[in-house]
Amino acid sequence: MIVSITKLELSSYTKFKAFFGFNRKIIAELQRSKCKAFKVSPNWSFRTWYTMTLWETEADLLAFYRNGTHAKAMQEAANFSTNLKAIRIEGTELLNWRKAKKLIN
Repeated sequence: MIVSITKLELSSYTKFKAFFGFNRKIIAELQRSKCKAFKVSPNWSFRTWYTMTLWETEADLLAFYRNGTHAKAMQEAANFSTNLKAIRIEGTELLNWRKAKKLIN
């Protein structure tokens, strides 16, 4: 199984509306996808956001990432984010946030 961890830094607080518009739709799509588990967490300033998802296969992960709202959000990410980083690791469950943030930072 694959754990995907993503870190996104908003370029400014004025980008909240664009970010949350996509984020709300992406979470709804995650709930309908083959994703086994997910969680989202901001940092203390609410300017940096972390997402963690668990997938059975790489094909399931790529099918989600390359389609729908997520694909559109990735095309638009430069408009609201100054830094976007993602990593994938093998795992059978989601990590605790302390460990996940340490890996991606």
